[in-house]
Amino acid sequence: MLPIPTRTAWAASLGVALLVALGTLTVSWPVVVLGGAAATGIALCLAMTMPLGRRVRRHRLEFAWWLAHAEPGSGGGAVVPGKPFDVRCFLRHRGSMRMMLGRLEPLAPGGARRVDEDGDVLALGPNARTEFTFRVVAPAAGRVVLHGLAVTLPGPLGLFEVPLYFPNPLVIKVLPRAALRTRSAPRTITGLPVERSGASLLSPAGSGTELRELRELRPGDPYKSIAWKASARRGRLMVREVEQEVQETRYVIVDVSGTMRGGEPGRRKLDFAVEAAAAEARRTLDAGDRIGLITVDGRILTHVAPNDGRPQLLRIFEALLDATEAVDEDLTDVDDAEVTAIVGRYVRQQDGVDFSRDDGRGWNMALLVRHVEGALQDAEDHAKVRAGSKAGSLFRRFCRVRGIPLPYRPDPRDGAKGPGLADALRAAGGTSRTPMSVVLLSDLDAVGSLEPLVKASKLLRMHGHALSLIVPDASTFVDVPESPLERDVFSVYRRSEARRWREAKAALAPLGCAVVRATGEDRPGILIVQAQRATRRRAA
Repeated sequence: MLPIPTRTAWAASLGVALLVALGTLTVSWPVVVLGGAAATGIALCLAMTMPLGRRVRRHRLEFAWWLAHAEPGSGGGAVVPGKPFDVRCFLRHRGSMRMMLGRLEPLAPGGARRVDEDGDVLALGPNARTEFTFRVVAPAAGRVVLHGLAVTLPGPLGLFEVPLYFPNPLVIKVLPRAALRTRSAPRTITGLPVERSGASLLSPAGSGTELRELRELRPGDPYKSIAWKASARRGRLMVREVEQEVQETRYVIVDVSGTMRGGEPGRRKLDFAVEAAAAEARRTLDAGDRIGLITVDGRILTHVAPNDGRPQLLRIFEALLDATEAVDEDLTDVDDAEVTAIVGRYVRQQDGVDFSRDDGRGWNMALLVRHVEGALQDAEDHAKVRAGSKAGSLFRRFCRVRGIPLPYRPDPRDGAKGPGLADALRAAGGTSRTPMSVVLLSDLDAVGSLEPLVKASKLLRMHGHALSLIVPDASTFVDVPESPLERDVFSVYRRSEARRWREAKAALAPLGCAVVRATGEDRPGILIVQAQRATRRRAA
Protein backbone atom coordinates (compact mmCIF):
# COMPACT_ATOMS: atom_id res chain seq x y z
CA MET A 1 0.00 0.00 0.00
CA LEU A 2 2.31 2.71 -1.25
CA PRO A 3 1.11 6.31 -1.07
CA ILE A 4 0.00 7.95 -4.29
CA PRO A 5 0.29 11.71 -4.91
CA THR A 6 -2.85 13.79 -5.19
CA ARG A 7 -3.44 16.68 -7.56
CA THR A 8 -2.36 19.00 -4.78
CA ALA A 9 0.97 17.16 -4.51
CA TRP A 10 1.55 17.41 -8.26
CA ALA A 11 0.75 21.12 -8.21
CA ALA A 12 3.03 21.68 -5.21
CA SER A 13 5.86 19.71 -6.84
CA LEU A 14 5.49 21.74 -10.02
CA GLY A 15 5.60 24.95 -7.99
CA VAL A 16 8.73 23.80 -6.15
CA ALA A 17 10.45 22.92 -9.43
CA LEU A 18 9.59 26.31 -10.91
CA LEU A 19 10.76 28.05 -7.74
CA VAL A 20 14.13 26.24 -7.76
CA ALA A 21 14.58 26.89 -11.48
CA LEU A 22 13.75 30.56 -11.06
CA GLY A 23 16.18 30.92 -8.16
CA THR A 24 18.93 29.19 -10.12
CA LEU A 25 18.44 31.34 -13.22
CA THR A 26 18.34 34.57 -11.23
CA VAL A 27 21.13 33.44 -8.88
CA SER A 28 18.80 34.17 -5.96
CA TRP A 29 19.86 31.82 -3.20
CA PRO A 30 16.97 32.73 -0.87
CA VAL A 31 14.54 31.57 -3.57
CA VAL A 32 16.50 28.33 -4.02
CA VAL A 33 16.52 27.76 -0.25
CA LEU A 34 12.75 28.41 -0.14
CA GLY A 35 12.22 25.87 -2.91
CA GLY A 36 14.40 23.33 -1.12
CA ALA A 37 12.46 23.84 2.11
CA ALA A 38 9.19 23.29 0.26
CA ALA A 39 10.58 20.10 -1.30
CA THR A 40 11.67 18.92 2.15
CA GLY A 41 8.14 19.56 3.43
CA ILE A 42 6.65 17.47 0.62
CA ALA A 43 9.11 14.65 1.36
CA LEU A 44 8.22 14.86 5.07
CA CYS A 45 4.50 14.55 4.24
CA LEU A 46 5.29 11.48 2.14
CA ALA A 47 7.27 9.93 5.00
CA MET A 48 4.40 10.56 7.43
CA THR A 49 1.86 9.04 5.01
CA MET A 50 3.72 5.79 4.33
CA PRO A 51 3.04 4.04 7.68
CA LEU A 52 -0.68 4.88 7.67
CA GLY A 53 -1.64 1.67 5.87
CA ARG A 54 0.16 -0.57 8.38
CA ARG A 55 -1.30 1.42 11.25
CA VAL A 56 -4.84 0.95 9.93
CA ARG A 57 -4.23 -2.79 9.67
CA ARG A 58 -3.19 -2.94 13.31
CA HIS A 59 -6.38 -1.11 14.30
CA ARG A 60 -8.47 -3.84 12.60
CA LEU A 61 -11.12 -1.98 10.70
CA GLU A 62 -14.23 -4.16 10.30
CA PHE A 63 -16.43 -3.78 7.22
CA ALA A 64 -19.76 -5.34 6.25
CA TRP A 65 -22.56 -4.49 3.83
CA TRP A 66 -25.93 -5.80 2.78
CA LEU A 67 -28.79 -4.99 0.44
CA ALA A 68 -31.16 -2.52 2.07
CA HIS A 69 -34.85 -3.39 2.21
CA ALA A 70 -36.98 -1.57 -0.33
CA GLU A 71 -39.84 0.69 0.68
CA PRO A 72 -43.37 -0.77 0.64
CA GLY A 73 -44.98 -0.70 -2.78
CA SER A 74 -41.69 -0.79 -4.67
CA GLY A 75 -42.22 -4.24 -6.16
CA GLY A 76 -41.62 -6.38 -3.08
CA GLY A 77 -38.00 -5.32 -2.76
CA ALA A 78 -36.98 -6.67 -6.17
CA VAL A 79 -33.88 -5.16 -7.76
CA VAL A 80 -34.44 -4.51 -11.47
CA PRO A 81 -32.37 -2.85 -14.23
CA GLY A 82 -32.39 0.93 -14.33
CA LYS A 83 -33.87 1.31 -10.82
CA PRO A 84 -31.41 2.45 -8.13
CA PHE A 85 -31.11 0.26 -5.05
CA ASP A 86 -29.48 0.97 -1.71
CA VAL A 87 -26.58 -0.92 -0.17
CA ARG A 88 -26.16 -0.39 3.56
CA CYS A 89 -22.57 -0.40 4.87
CA PHE A 90 -21.19 -0.84 8.37
CA LEU A 91 -17.67 0.18 9.42
CA ARG A 92 -16.16 -0.27 12.90
CA HIS A 93 -12.89 1.32 14.04
CA ARG A 94 -11.30 -0.30 17.09
CA GLY A 95 -8.18 1.87 17.28
CA SER A 96 -7.39 5.11 19.10
CA MET A 97 -6.46 7.11 15.99
CA ARG A 98 -8.92 9.42 14.28
CA MET A 99 -9.32 8.61 10.57
CA MET A 100 -10.65 10.36 7.51
CA LEU A 101 -11.59 8.00 4.67
CA GLY A 102 -12.20 9.45 1.23
CA ARG A 103 -13.26 8.41 -2.28
CA LEU A 104 -15.38 5.48 -1.13
CA GLU A 105 -16.20 3.33 -4.16
CA PRO A 106 -17.71 -0.18 -4.36
CA LEU A 107 -16.01 -2.41 -6.94
CA ALA A 108 -18.58 -4.03 -9.23
CA PRO A 109 -18.01 -5.31 -12.80
CA GLY A 110 -20.71 -5.73 -15.43
CA GLY A 111 -21.68 -2.09 -15.80
CA ALA A 112 -23.13 -1.57 -12.32
CA ARG A 113 -22.28 1.90 -11.07
CA ARG A 114 -22.82 4.20 -8.14
CA VAL A 115 -25.31 6.99 -8.80
CA ASP A 116 -25.14 9.08 -5.63
CA GLU A 117 -22.43 11.66 -4.95
CA ASP A 118 -18.86 10.49 -5.47
CA GLY A 119 -15.81 11.71 -3.60
CA ASP A 120 -17.47 11.68 -0.18
CA VAL A 121 -15.44 11.73 3.02
CA LEU A 122 -16.13 9.57 6.07
CA ALA A 123 -14.83 10.57 9.51
CA LEU A 124 -14.09 7.79 12.01
CA GLY A 125 -13.43 8.64 15.63
CA PRO A 126 -11.52 6.41 18.06
CA ASN A 127 -13.40 3.20 18.97
CA ALA A 128 -16.35 4.26 16.86
CA ARG A 129 -18.65 2.63 14.34
CA THR A 130 -20.73 4.15 11.61
CA GLU A 131 -23.24 3.23 8.92
CA PHE A 132 -23.64 4.76 5.50
CA THR A 133 -25.48 3.99 2.26
CA PHE A 134 -24.52 3.60 -1.38
CA ARG A 135 -27.04 3.96 -4.18
CA VAL A 136 -26.21 1.66 -7.09
CA VAL A 137 -27.92 0.97 -10.41
CA ALA A 138 -27.51 -2.10 -12.65
CA PRO A 139 -28.00 -1.77 -16.43
CA ALA A 140 -29.27 -5.30 -17.14
CA ALA A 141 -30.72 -8.39 -15.49
CA GLY A 142 -28.19 -10.78 -14.00
CA ARG A 143 -26.15 -11.23 -10.86
CA VAL A 144 -24.20 -8.22 -9.65
CA VAL A 145 -21.29 -8.98 -7.33
CA LEU A 146 -19.88 -6.14 -5.25
CA HIS A 147 -16.39 -7.50 -4.63
CA GLY A 148 -15.34 -5.00 -1.99
CA LEU A 149 -14.99 -1.37 -0.97
CA ALA A 150 -12.09 0.77 -2.19
CA VAL A 151 -11.22 3.84 -0.10
CA THR A 152 -8.30 6.22 0.32
CA LEU A 153 -6.67 7.40 3.54
CA PRO A 154 -5.31 10.95 3.10
CA GLY A 155 -2.03 11.94 4.69
CA PRO A 156 -0.95 15.31 6.16
CA LEU A 157 -2.01 18.36 4.14
CA GLY A 158 -3.76 16.04 1.68
CA LEU A 159 -0.64 15.75 -0.50
CA PHE A 160 -0.56 11.95 -0.53
CA GLU A 161 -3.13 9.24 0.11
CA VAL A 162 -2.96 5.52 0.80
CA PRO A 163 -5.37 3.28 -1.14
CA LEU A 164 -7.18 0.73 1.01
CA TYR A 165 -9.37 -2.17 -0.03
CA PHE A 166 -11.90 -4.07 2.08
CA PRO A 167 -12.77 -7.38 0.34
CA ASN A 168 -16.27 -8.65 1.12
CA PRO A 169 -18.20 -10.13 -1.85
CA LEU A 170 -21.91 -9.29 -1.89
CA VAL A 171 -24.10 -11.03 -4.50
CA ILE A 172 -27.22 -9.18 -5.63
CA LYS A 173 -29.76 -10.70 -8.02
CA VAL A 174 -31.03 -8.17 -10.54
CA LEU A 175 -34.34 -9.55 -11.81
CA PRO A 176 -36.03 -8.61 -15.09
CA ARG A 177 -38.34 -5.60 -15.00
CA ALA A 178 -41.38 -7.88 -15.02
CA ALA A 179 -40.64 -8.59 -11.34
CA LEU A 180 -41.91 -5.08 -10.48
CA ARG A 181 -45.32 -5.51 -12.08
CA THR A 182 -48.22 -5.79 -9.67
CA ARG A 183 -50.30 -8.92 -9.97
CA SER A 184 -53.48 -8.36 -11.94
CA ALA A 185 -56.84 -9.50 -10.58
CA PRO A 186 -57.66 -13.03 -11.78
CA ARG A 187 -60.60 -13.49 -14.11
CA THR A 188 -63.39 -15.39 -12.39
CA ILE A 189 -66.25 -17.32 -13.96
CA THR A 190 -68.98 -18.85 -11.83
CA GLY A 191 -68.51 -22.51 -11.10
CA LEU A 192 -64.89 -22.79 -12.26
CA PRO A 193 -61.97 -23.83 -10.07
CA VAL A 194 -60.14 -20.57 -10.61
CA GLU A 195 -56.81 -21.86 -9.44
CA ARG A 196 -56.62 -24.25 -12.38
CA SER A 197 -58.30 -22.18 -15.10
CA GLY A 198 -56.69 -19.97 -17.67
CA ALA A 199 -57.88 -16.86 -19.47
CA SER A 200 -58.53 -18.51 -22.84
CA LEU A 201 -62.19 -18.99 -23.72
CA LEU A 202 -63.55 -21.93 -25.71
CA SER A 203 -67.13 -22.38 -26.86
CA PRO A 204 -67.83 -26.13 -26.94
CA ALA A 205 -71.31 -27.51 -27.33
CA GLY A 206 -72.61 -29.39 -24.32
CA SER A 207 -72.18 -29.09 -20.59
CA GLY A 208 -70.05 -26.26 -19.34
CA THR A 209 -69.92 -23.41 -16.90
CA GLU A 210 -71.49 -20.32 -18.46
CA LEU A 211 -74.22 -20.32 -21.11
CA ARG A 212 -73.25 -18.58 -24.32
CA GLU A 213 -76.31 -19.25 -26.51
CA LEU A 214 -79.03 -21.73 -27.47
CA ARG A 215 -79.06 -22.74 -31.13
CA GLU A 216 -80.57 -25.37 -33.34
CA LEU A 217 -78.97 -28.77 -33.63
CA ARG A 218 -76.40 -29.07 -36.43
CA PRO A 219 -74.96 -32.20 -37.99
CA GLY A 220 -72.08 -33.42 -35.87
CA ASP A 221 -73.26 -31.98 -32.55
CA PRO A 222 -73.14 -34.58 -29.73
CA TYR A 223 -76.54 -35.69 -28.44
CA LYS A 224 -75.52 -34.98 -24.86
CA SER A 225 -75.42 -31.27 -25.75
CA ILE A 226 -79.18 -31.18 -26.51
CA ALA A 227 -81.18 -28.95 -24.14
CA TRP A 228 -84.28 -31.10 -23.81
CA LYS A 229 -86.45 -28.64 -21.89
CA ALA A 230 -85.72 -25.80 -24.32
CA SER A 231 -86.32 -28.19 -27.25
CA ALA A 232 -89.71 -29.18 -25.83
CA ARG A 233 -90.74 -25.56 -25.45
CA ARG A 234 -89.69 -24.59 -28.99
CA GLY A 235 -90.72 -27.76 -30.75
CA ARG A 236 -87.31 -28.42 -32.33
CA LEU A 237 -84.00 -29.75 -31.13
CA MET A 238 -81.88 -27.06 -29.45
CA VAL A 239 -78.22 -27.25 -28.43
CA ARG A 240 -76.74 -25.54 -25.40
CA GLU A 241 -73.44 -23.74 -26.29
CA VAL A 242 -71.35 -22.72 -23.31
CA GLU A 243 -68.17 -20.82 -22.59
CA GLN A 244 -65.50 -22.28 -20.40
CA GLU A 245 -61.99 -21.29 -19.51
CA VAL A 246 -59.14 -23.63 -20.36
CA GLN A 247 -55.54 -23.61 -19.24
CA GLU A 248 -53.22 -22.92 -22.15
CA THR A 249 -49.60 -24.04 -22.36
CA ARG A 250 -46.91 -21.74 -23.73
CA TYR A 251 -43.20 -22.06 -24.35
CA VAL A 252 -40.56 -19.36 -24.72
CA ILE A 253 -37.24 -20.32 -26.34
CA VAL A 254 -34.39 -17.84 -25.88
CA ASP A 255 -31.23 -17.87 -27.99
CA VAL A 256 -28.37 -16.96 -25.63
CA SER A 257 -25.48 -17.44 -28.06
CA GLY A 258 -22.55 -15.06 -28.47
CA THR A 259 -24.20 -13.12 -31.31
CA MET A 260 -26.94 -12.08 -28.87
CA ARG A 261 -24.42 -10.73 -26.32
CA GLY A 262 -22.68 -8.02 -28.31
CA GLY A 263 -22.90 -4.42 -27.10
CA GLU A 264 -23.12 -2.63 -23.79
CA PRO A 265 -25.01 -4.25 -20.88
CA GLY A 266 -28.61 -3.06 -20.97
CA ARG A 267 -28.58 -2.53 -24.75
CA ARG A 268 -27.80 -6.03 -25.93
CA LYS A 269 -30.13 -8.29 -27.88
CA LEU A 270 -29.86 -10.81 -25.04
CA ASP A 271 -31.12 -8.22 -22.54
CA PHE A 272 -34.12 -7.57 -24.80
CA ALA A 273 -34.84 -11.31 -25.07
CA VAL A 274 -34.55 -11.82 -21.30
CA GLU A 275 -36.98 -8.96 -20.61
CA ALA A 276 -39.40 -10.27 -23.25
CA ALA A 277 -39.35 -13.81 -21.86
CA ALA A 278 -39.84 -12.58 -18.29
CA ALA A 279 -42.75 -10.33 -19.29
CA GLU A 280 -44.44 -13.19 -21.17
CA ALA A 281 -43.95 -15.50 -18.19
CA ARG A 282 -45.48 -12.97 -15.81
CA ARG A 283 -48.44 -12.29 -18.12
CA THR A 284 -49.10 -16.00 -18.70
CA LEU A 285 -48.92 -16.99 -15.04
CA ASP A 286 -51.09 -14.05 -13.96
CA ALA A 287 -53.72 -15.34 -16.39
CA GLY A 288 -53.60 -18.78 -14.79
CA ASP A 289 -51.96 -20.51 -17.76
CA ARG A 290 -48.85 -22.70 -17.90
CA ILE A 291 -45.50 -21.66 -19.33
CA GLY A 292 -42.10 -23.24 -19.88
CA LEU A 293 -38.68 -21.89 -20.85
CA ILE A 294 -35.75 -23.19 -22.90
CA THR A 295 -32.40 -21.44 -23.30
CA VAL A 296 -30.18 -22.64 -26.13
CA ASP A 297 -26.72 -22.04 -27.56
CA GLY A 298 -25.79 -24.83 -29.94
CA ARG A 299 -27.34 -27.15 -27.35
CA ILE A 300 -30.14 -26.85 -24.82
CA LEU A 301 -28.70 -25.19 -21.72
CA THR A 302 -31.78 -24.92 -19.50
CA HIS A 303 -35.20 -26.55 -19.82
CA VAL A 304 -37.90 -25.41 -17.39
CA ALA A 305 -40.92 -27.65 -17.93
CA PRO A 306 -44.32 -25.91 -18.27
CA ASN A 307 -46.12 -25.27 -15.01
CA ASP A 308 -48.22 -22.62 -13.31
CA GLY A 309 -48.13 -20.73 -10.04
CA ARG A 310 -45.76 -18.33 -8.33
CA PRO A 311 -42.88 -20.84 -7.93
CA GLN A 312 -42.77 -21.27 -11.71
CA LEU A 313 -42.12 -17.55 -12.17
CA LEU A 314 -39.17 -17.75 -9.78
CA ARG A 315 -37.80 -20.79 -11.62
CA ILE A 316 -37.99 -18.94 -14.94
CA PHE A 317 -36.32 -15.84 -13.48
CA GLU A 318 -33.52 -18.02 -12.10
CA ALA A 319 -33.02 -19.74 -15.48
CA LEU A 320 -32.85 -16.37 -17.25
CA LEU A 321 -30.24 -15.12 -14.78
CA ASP A 322 -28.19 -18.28 -15.32
CA ALA A 323 -28.27 -17.62 -19.07
CA THR A 324 -26.48 -14.30 -18.59
CA GLU A 325 -23.43 -15.83 -16.90
CA ALA A 326 -22.50 -19.03 -18.71
CA VAL A 327 -19.03 -20.34 -17.79
CA ASP A 328 -18.95 -23.77 -19.48
CA GLU A 329 -15.85 -24.56 -21.50
CA ASP A 330 -17.78 -25.06 -24.76
CA LEU A 331 -19.49 -21.68 -24.33
CA THR A 332 -16.54 -19.49 -23.35
CA ASP A 333 -13.45 -18.42 -25.26
CA VAL A 334 -10.91 -19.50 -22.59
CA ASP A 335 -9.56 -22.94 -21.77
CA ASP A 336 -9.03 -24.39 -18.29
CA ALA A 337 -5.42 -23.16 -18.07
CA GLU A 338 -6.50 -19.58 -18.72
CA VAL A 339 -9.34 -19.89 -16.20
CA THR A 340 -6.84 -21.12 -13.61
CA ALA A 341 -4.71 -18.02 -14.18
CA ILE A 342 -7.78 -15.77 -13.90
CA VAL A 343 -8.82 -17.36 -10.60
CA GLY A 344 -5.25 -17.26 -9.24
CA ARG A 345 -4.89 -13.55 -9.94
CA TYR A 346 -8.33 -12.84 -8.46
CA VAL A 347 -7.55 -14.72 -5.25
CA ARG A 348 -4.22 -12.90 -4.95
CA GLN A 349 -5.93 -9.51 -5.27
CA GLN A 350 -9.17 -10.26 -3.42
CA ASP A 351 -8.07 -12.57 -0.60
CA GLY A 352 -4.43 -11.51 -0.35
CA VAL A 353 -3.13 -15.08 -0.85
CA ASP A 354 -0.61 -15.80 -3.60
CA PHE A 355 -0.65 -19.38 -4.92
CA SER A 356 1.79 -18.82 -7.76
CA ARG A 357 4.92 -20.97 -7.84
CA ASP A 358 8.24 -19.59 -6.66
CA ASP A 359 9.68 -19.73 -10.16
CA GLY A 360 6.72 -17.74 -11.52
CA ARG A 361 5.63 -20.58 -13.81
CA GLY A 362 2.09 -21.68 -13.14
CA TRP A 363 0.21 -22.11 -9.88
CA ASN A 364 0.25 -24.42 -6.91
CA MET A 365 -2.87 -26.33 -7.98
CA ALA A 366 -3.36 -28.34 -4.78
CA LEU A 367 -3.41 -25.27 -2.54
CA LEU A 368 -5.46 -23.19 -4.99
CA VAL A 369 -8.08 -25.95 -5.32
CA ARG A 370 -8.30 -26.28 -1.53
CA HIS A 371 -8.75 -22.52 -1.14
CA VAL A 372 -11.49 -22.35 -3.79
CA GLU A 373 -13.31 -25.36 -2.32
CA GLY A 374 -13.37 -23.62 1.04
CA ALA A 375 -14.71 -20.43 -0.53
CA LEU A 376 -17.54 -22.39 -2.22
CA GLN A 377 -18.70 -24.30 0.86
CA ASP A 378 -21.57 -21.92 1.61
CA ALA A 379 -22.40 -21.09 -2.02
CA GLU A 380 -25.99 -21.74 -3.13
CA ASP A 381 -24.97 -22.47 -6.73
CA HIS A 382 -24.60 -26.22 -7.23
CA ALA A 383 -25.28 -26.43 -10.98
CA LYS A 384 -22.91 -28.60 -12.98
CA VAL A 385 -20.30 -26.90 -15.14
CA ARG A 386 -18.77 -28.43 -18.25
CA ALA A 387 -14.98 -28.37 -18.27
CA GLY A 388 -12.02 -30.46 -19.35
CA SER A 389 -11.01 -31.37 -15.80
CA LYS A 390 -12.38 -31.49 -12.28
CA ALA A 391 -10.26 -28.50 -11.24
CA GLY A 392 -11.40 -26.57 -14.31
CA SER A 393 -15.05 -27.22 -13.42
CA LEU A 394 -14.40 -26.03 -9.86
CA PHE A 395 -12.67 -22.83 -11.02
CA ARG A 396 -15.41 -22.05 -13.55
CA ARG A 397 -18.06 -22.48 -10.89
CA PHE A 398 -16.05 -20.15 -8.66
CA CYS A 399 -16.07 -17.56 -11.47
CA ARG A 400 -19.86 -17.78 -11.70
CA VAL A 401 -20.38 -17.48 -7.95
CA ARG A 402 -17.98 -14.54 -7.57
CA GLY A 403 -19.15 -12.75 -10.72
CA ILE A 404 -15.80 -13.01 -12.52
CA PRO A 405 -16.61 -12.43 -16.20
CA LEU A 406 -15.23 -14.91 -18.72
CA PRO A 407 -15.12 -13.93 -22.41
CA TYR A 408 -18.00 -15.58 -24.24
CA ARG A 409 -17.41 -17.45 -27.48
CA PRO A 410 -18.51 -15.27 -30.45
CA ASP A 411 -20.70 -17.93 -32.13
CA PRO A 412 -21.45 -21.65 -31.83
CA ARG A 413 -18.84 -24.04 -33.13
CA ASP A 414 -19.31 -26.19 -36.24
CA GLY A 415 -22.52 -24.44 -37.28
CA ALA A 416 -24.40 -25.81 -34.27
CA LYS A 417 -26.72 -22.81 -33.83
CA GLY A 418 -29.37 -23.83 -36.38
CA PRO A 419 -29.57 -27.48 -35.25
CA GLY A 420 -29.57 -26.31 -31.62
CA LEU A 421 -32.58 -24.05 -32.19
CA ALA A 422 -34.33 -26.89 -34.02
CA ASP A 423 -33.65 -29.23 -31.08
CA ALA A 424 -35.19 -26.66 -28.75
CA LEU A 425 -38.33 -26.45 -30.90
CA ARG A 426 -38.67 -30.23 -30.90
CA ALA A 427 -38.12 -30.35 -27.13
CA ALA A 428 -40.89 -27.78 -26.66
CA GLY A 429 -43.61 -29.35 -28.79
CA GLY A 430 -42.25 -32.24 -30.80
CA THR A 431 -43.93 -34.93 -28.66
CA SER A 432 -46.96 -33.12 -27.24
CA ARG A 433 -50.28 -33.43 -29.05
CA THR A 434 -51.96 -30.73 -26.97
CA PRO A 435 -51.94 -27.44 -28.93
CA MET A 436 -49.65 -24.84 -27.41
CA SER A 437 -48.05 -21.51 -28.27
CA VAL A 438 -44.27 -21.43 -28.85
CA VAL A 439 -42.25 -18.19 -29.10
CA LEU A 440 -38.65 -18.26 -30.36
CA LEU A 441 -36.39 -15.26 -29.65
CA SER A 442 -33.27 -15.37 -31.84
CA ASP A 443 -31.30 -13.03 -34.10
CA LEU A 444 -30.62 -15.98 -36.49
CA ASP A 445 -27.07 -14.64 -36.90
CA ALA A 446 -24.55 -17.39 -37.80
CA VAL A 447 -27.44 -19.85 -38.01
CA GLY A 448 -26.32 -21.15 -41.38
CA SER A 449 -29.01 -23.05 -43.25
CA LEU A 450 -32.63 -22.55 -42.20
CA GLU A 451 -33.51 -26.13 -43.16
CA PRO A 452 -33.36 -27.53 -39.57
CA LEU A 453 -35.67 -24.73 -38.38
CA VAL A 454 -38.08 -25.35 -41.25
CA LYS A 455 -38.28 -29.07 -40.47
CA ALA A 456 -38.87 -28.43 -36.77
CA SER A 457 -41.54 -25.81 -37.61
CA LYS A 458 -43.33 -28.33 -39.83
CA LEU A 459 -43.35 -30.80 -36.95
CA LEU A 460 -44.87 -28.20 -34.61
CA ARG A 461 -47.52 -27.34 -37.16
CA MET A 462 -48.33 -31.03 -37.64
CA HIS A 463 -49.00 -31.29 -33.90
CA GLY A 464 -51.23 -28.20 -33.92
CA HIS A 465 -48.83 -25.81 -32.19
CA ALA A 466 -48.58 -22.09 -33.00
CA LEU A 467 -45.03 -20.80 -33.59
CA SER A 468 -43.93 -17.15 -33.44
CA LEU A 469 -40.41 -15.97 -34.26
CA ILE A 470 -39.06 -12.65 -32.95
CA VAL A 471 -35.83 -11.53 -34.62
CA PRO A 472 -33.95 -8.65 -32.87
CA ASP A 473 -32.41 -6.30 -35.43
CA ALA A 474 -28.85 -5.72 -34.21
CA SER A 475 -28.54 -2.44 -36.11
CA THR A 476 -31.14 -0.88 -33.79
CA PHE A 477 -29.35 -1.91 -30.59
CA VAL A 478 -26.20 0.15 -31.24
CA ASP A 479 -25.48 3.87 -31.46
CA VAL A 480 -25.65 5.47 -34.89
CA PRO A 481 -22.04 6.02 -36.09
CA GLU A 482 -20.73 9.50 -36.78
CA SER A 483 -17.79 9.17 -39.17
CA PRO A 484 -18.47 8.55 -42.91
CA LEU A 485 -16.57 5.24 -42.91
CA GLU A 486 -18.48 3.97 -39.88
CA ARG A 487 -21.77 5.00 -41.49
CA ASP A 488 -20.91 3.06 -44.66
CA VAL A 489 -20.08 -0.07 -42.66
CA PHE A 490 -23.22 0.40 -40.59
CA SER A 491 -25.33 0.66 -43.76
CA VAL A 492 -23.95 -2.65 -45.04
CA TYR A 493 -24.57 -4.25 -41.65
CA ARG A 494 -28.16 -2.99 -41.57
CA ARG A 495 -28.87 -4.39 -45.04
CA SER A 496 -27.45 -7.74 -43.93
CA GLU A 497 -29.79 -7.79 -40.93
CA ALA A 498 -32.79 -6.93 -43.13
CA ARG A 499 -31.89 -9.67 -45.59
CA ARG A 500 -31.66 -12.26 -42.81
CA TRP A 501 -35.12 -11.29 -41.57
CA ARG A 502 -36.63 -11.49 -45.07
CA GLU A 503 -35.13 -14.94 -45.64
CA ALA A 504 -36.56 -16.20 -42.35
CA LYS A 505 -39.96 -14.75 -43.19
CA ALA A 506 -39.97 -16.32 -46.66
CA ALA A 507 -39.06 -19.74 -45.23
CA LEU A 508 -41.32 -19.84 -42.16
CA ALA A 509 -44.33 -17.66 -43.00
CA PRO A 510 -45.85 -20.32 -45.35
CA LEU A 511 -45.90 -22.66 -42.32
CA GLY A 512 -48.15 -20.28 -40.37
CA CYS A 513 -45.30 -18.76 -38.36
CA ALA A 514 -45.36 -15.02 -37.71
CA VAL A 515 -41.83 -13.61 -38.15
CA VAL A 516 -41.59 -10.27 -36.31
CA ARG A 517 -38.65 -7.86 -36.45
CA ALA A 518 -37.74 -6.38 -33.06
CA THR A 519 -35.96 -3.06 -32.59
CA GLY A 520 -34.27 -1.58 -29.57
CA GLU A 521 -37.18 0.84 -29.09
CA ASP A 522 -39.88 -1.87 -28.91
CA ARG A 523 -41.43 -2.89 -25.62
CA PRO A 524 -40.45 -6.54 -25.10
CA GLY A 525 -43.67 -7.77 -23.48
CA ILE A 526 -45.99 -6.08 -25.97
CA LEU A 527 -44.02 -7.43 -28.94
CA ILE A 528 -44.61 -11.06 -27.95
CA VAL A 529 -48.36 -10.44 -27.65
CA GLN A 530 -48.40 -8.88 -31.11
CA ALA A 531 -46.46 -11.82 -32.56
CA GLN A 532 -48.89 -14.32 -31.04
CA ARG A 533 -51.87 -12.44 -32.44
CA ALA A 534 -50.28 -12.42 -35.88
CA THR A 535 -49.75 -16.19 -35.64
CA ARG A 536 -53.41 -16.75 -34.73
CA ARG A 537 -54.52 -14.62 -37.67
CA ARG A 538 -52.37 -16.73 -40.00
CA ALA A 539 -53.81 -19.93 -38.56
CA ALA A 540 -57.35 -18.63 -39.04
